[in-house]
Amino acid sequence: MKLIFVISLILFGSFLIGLTIDGFGKTGNIIMHVIGAGCNLGAVFIAKGKKKQQQPS
Repeated sequence: MKLIFVISLILFGSFLIGLTIDGFGKTGNIIMHVIGAGCNLGAVFIAKGKKKQQQPS
C-alpha cells in the first residue's frame, strides 16, 4: 500500500512540476512547481522511512 501511495505522489508531483498554465501567471506557476517538488520530496521521505526493528525475545 505504501508503494502505491509513493508512486502516485511522484507522478502527481512530476505532473505539477512539468505543467505550465499561462492563466496562473509567473507567481502561480512558481507556487505550483514548489508544491510539485514538495510532493516528490514527501514521497522520497515516505519511501526511505525507517522500518521498525523487531526486538529479540
